[in-house]
Amino acid sequence: MSKQAPEEKVLAQQLGGEGNHTYPDFDAMWLKIEADRQQEQAPAVVKRTKRTGFLHGRRLAFLSSIAFVIVATPVLASMSGKWDFTSRPGLKSALNQGFGQTLNKSVTTSGITFTIDSAMSDDNGTTLLYSFDPKDEQAREWGFSEVELRRADGETIAQVKGGRAMEMNWKTGYYSHRWDTENKQYNGFFETAWTFPGVETDVQFIVRGLQEYRDKRVPLNLDPSQNGIQTFPIKKEGIDALNIEVVNQGAEGVLIKSSLRYMNKQAADTASPRIQVMKDGKLVKSKRLSAAWPDADGVYGSIDYYRWKDINQKGITFDLVYLAEGQKIDGVWDVGTLNLNKEKSLNASATRELNIPFETSFGTSTIRKLIIRPTGIRIEIETPKAHQYPIYQNAFLSINGRKLEGYMTLGNGGDEEIEAHMKTLLFDVPPDLHITPDTPMELMLQNENESKLDYAQPVMLQNISGEKQTITTDVEGYPVKWTYYKANGKLYVETGSTNERFGGVDQTYYQQEGEQILSRIVYIEGSTPWVSNERVNVFPGFEGTDLELYIKVYHIWHPDLNTKLKLQ
Repeated sequence: MSKQAPEEKVLAQQLGGEGNHTYPDFDAMWLKIEADRQQEQAPAVVKRTKRTGFLHGRRLAFLSSIAFVIVATPVLASMSGKWDFTSRPGLKSALNQGFGQTLNKSVTTSGITFTIDSAMSDDNGTTLLYSFDPKDEQAREWGFSEVELRRADGETIAQVKGGRAMEMNWKTGYYSHRWDTENKQYNGFFETAWTFPGVETDVQFIVRGLQEYRDKRVPLNLDPSQNGIQTFPIKKEGIDALNIEVVNQGAEGVLIKSSLRYMNKQAADTASPRIQVMKDGKLVKSKRLSAAWPDADGVYGSIDYYRWKDINQKGITFDLVYLAEGQKIDGVWDVGTLNLNKEKSLNASATRELNIPFETSFGTSTIRKLIIRPTGIRIEIETPKAHQYPIYQNAFLSINGRKLEGYMTLGNGGDEEIEAHMKTLLFDVPPDLHITPDTPMELMLQNENESKLDYAQPVMLQNISGEKQTITTDVEGYPVKWTYYKANGKLYVETGSTNERFGGVDQTYYQQEGEQILSRIVYIEGSTPWVSNERVNVFPGFEGTDLELYIKVYHIWHPDLNTKLKLQ
Protein backbone atom coordinates (compact mmCIF):
# COMPACT_ATOMS: atom_id res chain seq x y z
CA MET A 1 0.00 0.00 0.00
CA SER A 2 1.19 3.52 -0.64
CA LYS A 3 1.41 6.35 1.77
CA GLN A 4 -1.40 8.77 1.29
CA ALA A 5 -0.99 12.43 1.17
CA PRO A 6 -2.38 14.29 4.23
CA GLU A 7 -5.39 16.54 3.59
CA GLU A 8 -8.24 18.24 5.41
CA LYS A 9 -9.85 15.41 7.37
CA VAL A 10 -13.52 16.34 7.10
CA LEU A 11 -15.39 13.26 5.88
CA ALA A 12 -19.10 12.63 5.46
CA GLN A 13 -20.21 10.54 8.44
CA GLN A 14 -22.78 7.75 8.19
CA LEU A 15 -23.62 5.56 11.15
CA GLY A 16 -26.07 5.00 14.00
CA GLY A 17 -29.48 6.59 14.27
CA GLU A 18 -32.67 6.02 16.21
CA GLY A 19 -35.75 3.85 16.19
CA ASN A 20 -35.01 0.64 14.34
CA HIS A 21 -31.42 1.66 13.64
CA THR A 22 -28.70 0.03 15.67
CA TYR A 23 -26.42 2.31 17.63
CA PRO A 24 -22.72 2.21 16.81
CA ASP A 25 -20.35 0.11 18.85
CA PHE A 26 -17.68 2.76 19.20
CA ASP A 27 -15.26 0.30 20.76
CA ALA A 28 -15.46 -1.73 17.56
CA MET A 29 -15.24 1.26 15.25
CA TRP A 30 -12.57 3.39 16.82
CA LEU A 31 -8.96 2.79 17.54
CA LYS A 32 -6.84 4.69 20.01
CA ILE A 33 -5.69 8.13 18.87
CA GLU A 34 -2.23 9.33 19.78
CA ALA A 35 -2.60 12.97 20.73
CA ASP A 36 0.81 14.01 19.54
CA ARG A 37 1.49 11.57 16.75
CA GLN A 38 2.65 14.20 14.28
CA GLN A 39 6.40 14.29 14.04
CA GLU A 40 8.06 17.65 13.82
CA GLN A 41 10.19 18.24 10.77
CA ALA A 42 13.37 20.26 10.67
CA PRO A 43 12.97 23.83 9.31
CA ALA A 44 15.03 22.94 6.24
CA VAL A 45 12.47 20.38 5.10
CA VAL A 46 10.07 21.51 2.39
CA LYS A 47 6.86 19.56 2.93
CA ARG A 48 4.24 18.68 0.38
CA THR A 49 1.67 21.46 0.29
CA LYS A 50 -1.90 20.76 1.39
CA ARG A 51 -4.80 21.39 -0.97
CA THR A 52 -8.04 22.93 0.25
CA GLY A 53 -10.24 23.38 -2.76
CA PHE A 54 -13.89 22.95 -3.60
CA LEU A 55 -14.19 19.49 -2.12
CA HIS A 56 -13.61 19.07 1.61
CA GLY A 57 -11.77 15.96 2.66
CA ARG A 58 -10.70 14.64 -0.74
CA ARG A 59 -7.27 13.19 -0.83
CA LEU A 60 -5.12 13.90 -3.81
CA ALA A 61 -1.74 12.66 -4.89
CA PHE A 62 -0.32 14.63 -7.74
CA LEU A 63 2.87 16.09 -9.13
CA SER A 64 4.11 19.62 -8.72
CA SER A 65 5.98 21.64 -11.25
CA ILE A 66 9.61 22.65 -11.45
CA ALA A 67 10.78 26.20 -11.91
CA PHE A 68 13.23 26.60 -14.77
CA VAL A 69 14.94 29.86 -15.57
CA ILE A 70 13.57 31.30 -18.82
CA VAL A 71 11.87 34.55 -19.73
CA ALA A 72 8.19 34.64 -18.72
CA THR A 73 5.56 36.16 -20.97
CA PRO A 74 3.79 39.12 -19.30
CA VAL A 75 0.33 37.56 -19.80
CA LEU A 76 1.19 34.27 -18.10
CA ALA A 77 3.20 35.94 -15.37
CA SER A 78 0.29 38.21 -14.43
CA MET A 79 -2.15 35.31 -14.68
CA SER A 80 -0.30 33.23 -12.11
CA GLY A 81 -1.16 35.77 -9.43
CA LYS A 82 -4.91 35.29 -9.90
CA TRP A 83 -5.06 31.56 -9.24
CA ASP A 84 -4.78 29.66 -5.96
CA PHE A 85 -1.72 27.49 -6.42
CA THR A 86 -1.44 26.46 -2.77
CA SER A 87 -1.55 22.81 -3.80
CA ARG A 88 0.44 23.33 -6.99
CA PRO A 89 3.29 25.74 -6.20
CA GLY A 90 5.35 24.47 -9.09
CA LEU A 91 2.54 25.17 -11.53
CA LYS A 92 2.59 28.83 -10.51
CA SER A 93 6.34 28.92 -10.90
CA ALA A 94 6.18 27.22 -14.29
CA LEU A 95 3.66 29.79 -15.49
CA ASN A 96 5.87 32.59 -14.21
CA GLN A 97 8.77 31.04 -16.09
CA GLY A 98 6.78 30.94 -19.33
CA PHE A 99 5.94 27.25 -19.71
CA GLY A 100 2.21 27.80 -20.23
CA GLN A 101 0.37 28.79 -23.37
CA THR A 102 -2.30 31.48 -23.57
CA LEU A 103 -5.63 30.23 -24.99
CA ASN A 104 -8.26 32.79 -23.88
CA LYS A 105 -11.29 31.01 -25.37
CA SER A 106 -14.74 31.80 -23.92
CA VAL A 107 -18.36 30.74 -24.23
CA THR A 108 -21.50 32.16 -22.59
CA THR A 109 -24.40 29.88 -21.64
CA SER A 110 -27.32 30.64 -19.28
CA GLY A 111 -25.81 34.07 -18.75
CA ILE A 112 -22.54 32.68 -17.41
CA THR A 113 -19.26 33.16 -19.23
CA PHE A 114 -16.78 30.30 -18.96
CA THR A 115 -13.20 30.86 -20.17
CA ILE A 116 -10.21 28.60 -20.76
CA ASP A 117 -7.44 31.07 -20.02
CA SER A 118 -4.31 28.98 -20.51
CA ALA A 119 -2.88 25.47 -20.59
CA MET A 120 0.28 23.71 -19.61
CA SER A 121 1.20 20.31 -21.03
CA ASP A 122 4.21 18.06 -20.60
CA ASP A 123 5.01 14.38 -20.62
CA ASN A 124 3.56 13.97 -17.11
CA GLY A 125 0.12 15.44 -17.68
CA THR A 126 -2.13 18.27 -18.80
CA THR A 127 -3.42 21.29 -16.89
CA LEU A 128 -6.09 23.75 -18.05
CA LEU A 129 -6.64 27.06 -16.22
CA TYR A 130 -10.22 28.31 -16.37
CA SER A 131 -12.45 31.04 -14.98
CA PHE A 132 -16.20 31.60 -14.87
CA ASP A 133 -18.47 34.48 -13.91
CA PRO A 134 -21.93 33.69 -12.48
CA LYS A 135 -22.46 37.40 -11.61
CA ASP A 136 -21.89 36.84 -7.89
CA GLU A 137 -21.23 39.82 -5.63
CA GLN A 138 -19.60 37.65 -2.97
CA ALA A 139 -18.15 34.17 -2.76
CA ARG A 140 -20.39 31.16 -3.02
CA GLU A 141 -19.49 27.48 -3.26
CA TRP A 142 -20.07 26.06 -6.72
CA GLY A 143 -19.40 22.65 -8.19
CA PHE A 144 -19.78 21.30 -11.72
CA SER A 145 -22.14 18.43 -12.46
CA GLU A 146 -19.65 17.09 -14.99
CA VAL A 147 -16.28 18.04 -16.45
CA GLU A 148 -14.99 16.24 -19.54
CA LEU A 149 -11.80 16.40 -21.59
CA ARG A 150 -12.12 14.89 -25.07
CA ARG A 151 -9.93 14.23 -28.06
CA ALA A 152 -10.70 16.17 -31.22
CA ASP A 153 -12.72 13.20 -32.54
CA GLY A 154 -14.95 13.22 -29.43
CA GLU A 155 -13.38 10.28 -27.56
CA THR A 156 -13.37 10.89 -23.80
CA ILE A 157 -9.92 11.38 -22.27
CA ALA A 158 -10.84 12.23 -18.67
CA GLN A 159 -14.21 12.73 -17.02
CA VAL A 160 -15.18 13.97 -13.56
CA LYS A 161 -18.80 13.41 -12.54
CA GLY A 162 -21.10 13.65 -9.59
CA GLY A 163 -21.03 17.04 -7.90
CA ARG A 164 -19.57 16.78 -4.41
CA ALA A 165 -19.43 12.99 -4.56
CA MET A 166 -17.07 12.93 -7.52
CA GLU A 167 -13.93 10.89 -7.37
CA MET A 168 -11.15 13.34 -8.04
CA ASN A 169 -7.65 12.02 -8.45
CA TRP A 170 -4.54 12.58 -10.48
CA LYS A 171 -5.12 9.82 -13.01
CA THR A 172 -8.77 10.47 -13.94
CA GLY A 173 -8.62 14.21 -13.38
CA TYR A 174 -9.67 16.74 -10.77
CA TYR A 175 -10.52 20.42 -10.57
CA SER A 176 -10.40 23.19 -7.99
CA HIS A 177 -11.46 26.83 -8.05
CA ARG A 178 -11.73 29.78 -5.71
CA TRP A 179 -13.37 33.21 -5.56
CA ASP A 180 -11.43 36.13 -7.05
CA THR A 181 -12.53 39.13 -4.96
CA GLU A 182 -10.96 41.74 -7.20
CA ASN A 183 -12.47 40.53 -10.47
CA LYS A 184 -15.62 39.00 -8.94
CA GLN A 185 -15.21 35.67 -10.69
CA TYR A 186 -13.99 32.15 -9.94
CA ASN A 187 -10.53 31.02 -11.05
CA GLY A 188 -9.57 27.36 -11.14
CA PHE A 189 -7.71 24.60 -12.88
CA PHE A 190 -8.44 21.12 -14.19
CA GLU A 191 -5.61 18.59 -14.15
CA THR A 192 -5.15 15.06 -15.42
CA ALA A 193 -2.27 12.62 -15.90
CA TRP A 194 -3.22 12.24 -19.55
CA THR A 195 -0.71 13.52 -22.07
CA PHE A 196 -0.15 13.18 -25.79
CA PRO A 197 2.71 12.05 -28.02
CA GLY A 198 4.62 14.57 -30.05
CA VAL A 199 4.47 18.33 -29.63
CA GLU A 200 0.83 19.32 -30.13
CA THR A 201 -2.73 18.02 -30.31
CA ASP A 202 -6.34 19.29 -30.41
CA VAL A 203 -8.79 18.62 -27.57
CA GLN A 204 -12.23 19.67 -26.37
CA PHE A 205 -13.06 20.71 -22.79
CA ILE A 206 -16.73 20.66 -21.79
CA VAL A 207 -18.36 21.68 -18.49
CA ARG A 208 -21.96 20.78 -17.66
CA GLY A 209 -24.16 22.19 -14.89
CA LEU A 210 -23.36 24.43 -11.92
CA GLN A 211 -24.61 23.50 -8.45
CA GLU A 212 -24.37 25.79 -5.45
CA TYR A 213 -23.77 24.38 -1.95
CA ARG A 214 -24.70 26.26 1.24
CA ASP A 215 -23.85 25.69 4.88
CA LYS A 216 -26.77 24.67 7.08
CA ARG A 217 -26.49 24.70 10.86
CA VAL A 218 -28.36 22.68 13.52
CA PRO A 219 -27.79 23.61 17.21
CA LEU A 220 -26.94 20.62 19.42
CA ASN A 221 -27.80 20.45 23.10
CA LEU A 222 -24.69 18.39 23.79
CA ASP A 223 -23.56 17.79 27.37
CA PRO A 224 -19.78 17.13 27.23
CA SER A 225 -19.81 15.77 30.79
CA GLN A 226 -22.38 13.06 30.02
CA ASN A 227 -21.24 9.47 29.54
CA GLY A 228 -22.61 7.29 26.78
CA ILE A 229 -24.10 8.08 23.39
CA GLN A 230 -26.20 11.21 22.92
CA THR A 231 -28.59 11.11 19.95
CA PHE A 232 -29.87 14.13 18.05
CA PRO A 233 -32.68 13.64 15.48
CA ILE A 234 -32.03 15.92 12.49
CA LYS A 235 -34.69 14.97 9.89
CA LYS A 236 -33.54 17.64 7.45
CA GLU A 237 -31.90 17.73 4.02
CA GLY A 238 -31.79 13.93 3.87
CA ILE A 239 -30.03 13.59 7.25
CA ASP A 240 -31.72 11.26 9.73
CA ALA A 241 -29.95 11.41 13.09
CA LEU A 242 -26.61 12.21 14.66
CA ASN A 243 -24.94 10.22 17.45
CA ILE A 244 -22.18 11.70 19.60
CA GLU A 245 -20.08 10.15 22.35
CA VAL A 246 -17.73 12.28 24.46
CA VAL A 247 -14.78 10.29 25.80
CA ASN A 248 -12.63 11.82 28.52
CA GLN A 249 -8.92 11.21 27.85
CA GLY A 250 -7.77 12.59 31.19
CA ALA A 251 -7.04 16.09 32.39
CA GLU A 252 -5.66 17.28 29.07
CA GLY A 253 -7.93 15.92 26.37
CA VAL A 254 -11.37 14.78 25.29
CA LEU A 255 -12.56 12.96 22.18
CA ILE A 256 -15.84 13.84 20.49
CA LYS A 257 -16.84 10.78 18.45
CA SER A 258 -19.61 11.55 16.01
CA SER A 259 -21.59 9.39 13.61
CA LEU A 260 -24.43 10.14 11.29
CA ARG A 261 -27.04 8.32 9.22
CA TYR A 262 -28.46 9.67 6.00
CA MET A 263 -31.93 9.06 4.61
CA ASN A 264 -30.78 9.13 0.97
CA LYS A 265 -27.64 8.86 -1.13
CA GLN A 266 -27.88 12.44 -2.39
CA ALA A 267 -27.46 13.77 1.15
CA ALA A 268 -24.52 11.43 1.72
CA ASP A 269 -22.89 12.74 -1.45
CA THR A 270 -23.47 16.37 -0.53
CA ALA A 271 -23.50 17.00 3.20
CA SER A 272 -19.85 16.75 4.35
CA PRO A 273 -21.06 17.32 7.91
CA ARG A 274 -18.86 18.43 10.78
CA ILE A 275 -19.28 19.19 14.46
CA GLN A 276 -18.51 22.85 15.13
CA VAL A 277 -17.66 24.05 18.63
CA MET A 278 -17.96 27.79 19.28
CA LYS A 279 -17.04 30.02 22.21
CA ASP A 280 -18.68 33.46 22.20
CA GLY A 281 -19.05 33.29 18.45
CA LYS A 282 -15.47 32.17 17.77
CA LEU A 283 -14.49 28.75 16.50
CA VAL A 284 -12.84 26.39 18.98
CA LYS A 285 -10.37 24.40 16.94
CA SER A 286 -9.84 20.71 17.51
CA LYS A 287 -6.34 19.53 18.21
CA ARG A 288 -6.94 16.41 16.19
CA LEU A 289 -9.53 15.61 13.53
CA SER A 290 -9.73 12.08 12.13
CA ALA A 291 -12.18 10.17 10.00
CA ALA A 292 -12.95 6.48 9.62
CA TRP A 293 -12.73 4.67 6.36
CA PRO A 294 -15.97 2.85 5.50
CA ASP A 295 -16.54 -0.68 6.64
CA ALA A 296 -18.46 -3.33 4.71
CA ASP A 297 -21.75 -1.45 5.16
CA GLY A 298 -20.39 1.94 4.12
CA VAL A 299 -20.24 3.12 7.74
CA TYR A 300 -18.39 6.37 8.38
CA GLY A 301 -17.52 8.33 11.49
CA SER A 302 -15.26 11.09 12.77
CA ILE A 303 -13.28 11.95 15.87
CA ASP A 304 -12.36 15.42 17.11
CA TYR A 305 -9.72 15.86 19.78
CA TYR A 306 -10.09 18.89 22.07
CA ARG A 307 -8.46 20.18 25.18
CA TRP A 308 -10.89 19.62 28.02
CA LYS A 309 -10.53 23.16 29.33
CA ASP A 310 -11.53 24.53 25.92
CA ILE A 311 -14.95 22.88 25.86
CA ASN A 312 -15.73 22.61 29.59
CA GLN A 313 -16.55 26.28 30.12
CA LYS A 314 -19.47 28.68 29.92
CA GLY A 315 -20.47 30.09 26.58
CA ILE A 316 -19.62 26.93 24.60
CA THR A 317 -22.06 25.92 21.86
CA PHE A 318 -22.14 22.82 19.64
CA ASP A 319 -23.59 22.74 16.14
CA LEU A 320 -23.90 20.25 13.33
CA VAL A 321 -22.84 22.08 10.17
CA TYR A 322 -23.42 20.50 6.78
CA LEU A 323 -23.78 21.47 3.14
CA ALA A 324 -27.07 21.44 1.28
CA GLU A 325 -27.80 22.09 -2.37
CA GLY A 326 -28.78 25.65 -3.26
CA GLN A 327 -29.21 27.25 -6.65
CA LYS A 328 -28.72 25.07 -9.71
CA ILE A 329 -27.83 26.45 -13.14
CA ASP A 330 -28.34 24.09 -16.07
CA GLY A 331 -26.17 24.51 -19.12
CA VAL A 332 -23.32 23.21 -21.22
CA TRP A 333 -20.15 25.27 -21.61
CA ASP A 334 -18.04 24.19 -24.59
CA VAL A 335 -15.37 26.62 -25.76
CA GLY A 336 -14.61 24.61 -28.90
CA THR A 337 -11.34 23.10 -30.05
CA LEU A 338 -8.22 23.80 -27.98
CA ASN A 339 -4.76 23.35 -29.44
CA LEU A 340 -2.32 22.11 -26.79
CA ASN A 341 1.41 22.48 -27.31
CA LYS A 342 4.20 21.16 -25.07
CA GLU A 343 7.24 22.28 -27.05
CA LYS A 344 8.50 24.52 -24.23
CA SER A 345 8.26 21.76 -21.63
CA LEU A 346 10.16 19.34 -23.84
CA ASN A 347 13.04 21.79 -23.99
CA ALA A 348 13.16 21.88 -20.19
CA SER A 349 12.91 18.16 -19.58
CA ALA A 350 15.39 15.42 -18.80
CA THR A 351 15.20 11.66 -18.35
CA ARG A 352 18.16 9.89 -16.78
CA GLU A 353 18.62 6.11 -16.96
CA LEU A 354 20.31 5.48 -13.61
CA ASN A 355 20.10 1.74 -12.74
CA ILE A 356 21.40 2.33 -9.19
CA PRO A 357 20.97 -0.73 -6.91
CA PHE A 358 20.24 -0.45 -3.18
CA GLU A 359 19.35 -2.93 -0.45
CA THR A 360 15.91 -3.25 1.14
CA SER A 361 14.25 -5.82 3.39
CA PHE A 362 12.96 -7.46 0.17
CA GLY A 363 16.41 -7.76 -1.36
CA THR A 364 18.05 -5.55 -3.96
CA SER A 365 15.90 -2.82 -5.49
CA THR A 366 17.03 -0.60 -8.35
CA ILE A 367 16.46 3.06 -9.16
CA ARG A 368 15.77 2.85 -12.86
CA LYS A 369 14.96 6.41 -13.91
CA LEU A 370 15.13 10.01 -12.77
CA ILE A 371 12.61 12.11 -14.68
CA ILE A 372 12.71 15.92 -14.45
CA ARG A 373 9.80 17.75 -16.06
CA PRO A 374 8.08 21.11 -15.59
CA THR A 375 5.36 19.21 -13.71
CA GLY A 376 7.52 17.35 -11.21
CA ILE A 377 10.42 15.12 -10.29
CA ARG A 378 9.71 11.42 -10.62
CA ILE A 379 11.97 8.58 -9.52
CA GLU A 380 11.07 5.10 -10.77
CA ILE A 381 12.12 2.16 -8.59
CA GLU A 382 12.02 -1.53 -9.49
CA THR A 383 11.61 -3.94 -6.58
CA PRO A 384 12.53 -7.65 -6.51
CA LYS A 385 9.05 -8.86 -5.50
CA ALA A 386 5.93 -8.16 -7.50
CA HIS A 387 3.18 -6.26 -5.66
CA GLN A 388 5.27 -6.06 -2.47
CA TYR A 389 6.99 -2.81 -1.73
CA PRO A 390 8.96 -1.19 1.06
CA ILE A 391 7.27 1.94 2.45
CA TYR A 392 9.49 4.64 3.88
CA GLN A 393 8.33 6.88 6.68
CA ASN A 394 10.47 9.61 5.17
CA ALA A 395 11.65 10.07 1.60
CA PHE A 396 13.67 13.20 0.89
CA LEU A 397 15.38 14.67 -2.13
CA SER A 398 18.24 16.98 -1.25
CA ILE A 399 18.69 19.78 -3.81
CA ASN A 400 20.96 22.79 -3.27
CA GLY A 401 20.75 22.44 0.50
CA ARG A 402 16.96 22.01 0.52
CA LYS A 403 15.19 18.80 1.54
CA LEU A 404 12.04 18.09 -0.44
CA GLU A 405 9.64 15.60 1.10
CA GLY A 406 8.35 12.97 -1.30
CA TYR A 407 5.78 10.19 -1.34
CA MET A 408 5.38 6.85 -3.05
CA THR A 409 2.78 5.61 -5.48
CA LEU A 410 2.26 2.30 -7.25
CA GLY A 411 3.20 2.09 -10.90
CA ASN A 412 4.81 4.87 -12.87
CA GLY A 413 2.39 7.70 -12.12
CA GLY A 414 0.76 7.96 -15.54
CA ASP A 415 -2.03 6.38 -17.54
CA GLU A 416 -0.31 3.02 -17.94
CA GLU A 417 -1.37 -0.03 -15.98
CA ILE A 418 0.33 -0.57 -12.62
CA GLU A 419 3.51 -2.53 -13.15
CA ALA A 420 3.91 -5.33 -10.63
CA HIS A 421 7.54 -4.60 -9.81
CA MET A 422 7.49 -0.80 -10.01
CA LYS A 423 7.03 2.01 -7.53
CA THR A 424 7.36 5.73 -8.12
CA LEU A 425 8.62 8.47 -5.82
CA LEU A 426 7.08 11.88 -6.48
CA PHE A 427 8.48 15.20 -5.26
CA ASP A 428 6.80 18.59 -5.21
CA VAL A 429 9.09 21.54 -5.82
CA PRO A 430 8.42 25.01 -4.34
CA PRO A 431 8.40 28.02 -6.66
CA ASP A 432 11.53 29.55 -5.16
CA LEU A 433 13.70 26.50 -5.87
CA HIS A 434 15.11 26.70 -9.39
CA ILE A 435 16.27 23.46 -10.98
CA THR A 436 17.94 22.57 -14.24
CA PRO A 437 18.22 19.07 -15.72
CA ASP A 438 21.81 18.88 -14.42
CA THR A 439 21.19 20.04 -10.84
CA PRO A 440 22.87 17.65 -8.33
CA MET A 441 20.39 15.60 -6.28
CA GLU A 442 20.67 13.12 -3.42
CA LEU A 443 17.88 10.71 -2.44
CA MET A 444 17.40 9.86 1.25
CA LEU A 445 15.12 6.99 2.31
CA GLN A 446 14.51 6.60 6.04
CA ASN A 447 12.79 4.07 8.31
CA GLU A 448 11.62 1.29 6.01
CA ASN A 449 8.29 -0.45 6.54
CA GLU A 450 8.28 -3.94 5.02
CA SER A 451 4.96 -5.11 3.60
CA LYS A 452 4.60 -8.89 3.91
CA LEU A 453 2.07 -11.44 2.63
CA ASP A 454 0.53 -14.71 3.85
CA TYR A 455 1.91 -15.42 7.31
CA ALA A 456 1.97 -19.20 7.63
CA GLN A 457 0.79 -19.66 11.24
CA PRO A 458 -2.99 -19.40 11.81
CA VAL A 459 -4.66 -17.76 14.79
CA MET A 460 -7.36 -19.82 16.52
CA LEU A 461 -10.44 -17.83 17.57
CA GLN A 462 -12.61 -19.94 19.88
CA ASN A 463 -16.07 -19.58 21.43
CA ILE A 464 -16.89 -16.53 19.28
CA SER A 465 -19.90 -14.65 20.65
CA GLY A 466 -21.15 -11.15 21.38
CA GLU A 467 -18.71 -10.90 24.28
CA LYS A 468 -15.25 -9.57 23.61
CA GLN A 469 -12.45 -12.09 24.00
CA THR A 470 -8.72 -11.50 23.78
CA ILE A 471 -5.71 -13.65 22.94
CA THR A 472 -2.08 -12.79 22.24
CA THR A 473 0.05 -14.54 19.64
CA ASP A 474 3.58 -14.26 18.33
CA VAL A 475 4.14 -12.96 14.78
CA GLU A 476 7.80 -13.07 13.78
CA GLY A 477 8.79 -12.43 17.39
CA TYR A 478 6.33 -9.57 17.93
CA PRO A 479 3.40 -9.87 20.36
CA VAL A 480 0.06 -9.27 18.61
CA LYS A 481 -3.13 -8.85 20.62
CA TRP A 482 -6.34 -10.13 19.03
CA THR A 483 -9.75 -8.97 20.33
CA TYR A 484 -12.74 -10.62 18.63
CA TYR A 485 -16.54 -10.61 18.96
CA LYS A 486 -19.79 -10.58 16.95
CA ALA A 487 -21.96 -7.51 16.48
CA ASN A 488 -24.78 -6.71 14.05
CA GLY A 489 -24.26 -9.96 12.14
CA LYS A 490 -20.55 -9.38 11.63
CA LEU A 491 -17.37 -10.73 13.17
CA TYR A 492 -15.00 -7.97 14.35
CA VAL A 493 -11.31 -8.71 14.86
CA GLU A 494 -9.21 -5.93 16.41
CA THR A 495 -5.43 -6.22 16.36
CA GLY A 496 -2.49 -4.29 17.77
CA SER A 497 0.95 -4.71 19.28
CA THR A 498 2.87 -3.09 22.12
CA ASN A 499 6.03 -3.35 20.03
CA GLU A 500 6.22 -0.29 17.77
CA ARG A 501 8.41 -2.14 15.26
CA PHE A 502 5.39 -4.23 14.33
CA GLY A 503 3.58 -2.23 11.65
CA GLY A 504 0.16 -3.84 11.94
CA VAL A 505 -2.10 -6.55 10.48
CA ASP A 506 -3.69 -5.00 7.41
CA GLN A 507 -5.88 -7.91 6.29
CA THR A 508 -6.88 -11.39 7.42
CA TYR A 509 -8.75 -14.31 5.87
CA TYR A 510 -10.15 -17.77 6.51
CA GLN A 511 -10.55 -20.75 4.20
CA GLN A 512 -14.00 -21.81 3.04
CA GLU A 513 -14.46 -24.55 0.45
CA GLY A 514 -10.98 -23.92 -0.90
CA GLU A 515 -11.41 -20.14 -1.19
CA GLN A 516 -9.89 -17.33 0.84
CA ILE A 517 -12.60 -15.23 2.52
CA LEU A 518 -10.87 -11.88 2.97
CA SER A 519 -11.72 -9.46 5.74
CA ARG A 520 -12.94 -5.95 5.12
CA ILE A 521 -10.92 -3.31 6.91
CA VAL A 522 -11.97 -0.40 9.09
CA TYR A 523 -9.27 2.26 9.34
CA ILE A 524 -9.12 5.60 10.97
CA GLU A 525 -6.59 8.19 9.99
CA GLY A 526 -4.34 7.32 12.90
CA SER A 527 -4.07 3.61 12.11
CA THR A 528 -1.92 3.59 9.00
CA PRO A 529 1.42 1.73 9.01
CA TRP A 530 3.46 4.89 9.55
CA VAL A 531 1.44 6.04 12.61
CA SER A 532 -0.13 3.17 14.56
CA ASN A 533 -0.27 -0.64 14.34
CA GLU A 534 -3.90 -0.95 15.48
CA ARG A 535 -6.54 -2.20 13.01
CA VAL A 536 -10.10 -3.55 12.84
CA ASN A 537 -10.91 -6.38 10.40
CA VAL A 538 -14.58 -7.21 9.69
CA PHE A 539 -16.23 -10.37 8.32
CA PRO A 540 -19.89 -9.74 7.38
CA GLY A 541 -22.34 -12.61 7.76
CA PHE A 542 -20.08 -14.83 9.87
CA GLU A 543 -22.14 -17.40 11.79
CA GLY A 544 -19.61 -19.79 13.31
CA THR A 545 -18.23 -20.04 16.84
CA ASP A 546 -14.65 -21.12 16.05
CA LEU A 547 -12.34 -19.87 13.33
CA GLU A 548 -8.87 -20.62 12.01
CA LEU A 549 -7.76 -17.15 10.92
CA TYR A 550 -4.76 -16.31 8.73
CA ILE A 551 -2.85 -13.07 8.21
CA LYS A 552 -2.94 -11.94 4.58
CA VAL A 553 -1.03 -8.64 4.81
CA TYR A 554 1.13 -7.29 7.65
CA HIS A 555 4.01 -4.87 8.16
CA ILE A 556 7.36 -4.81 9.95
CA TRP A 557 9.31 -1.61 10.61
CA HIS A 558 13.05 -1.50 9.92
CA PRO A 559 14.25 1.82 11.42
CA ASP A 560 17.86 0.77 10.80
CA LEU A 561 17.34 0.50 7.03
CA ASN A 562 18.21 4.01 5.83
CA THR A 563 19.64 4.79 2.43
CA LYS A 564 21.44 7.73 0.78
CA LEU A 565 21.97 7.71 -2.97
CA LYS A 566 23.49 10.36 -5.21
CA LEU A 567 21.38 10.55 -8.35
CA GLN A 568 23.36 13.10 -10.37
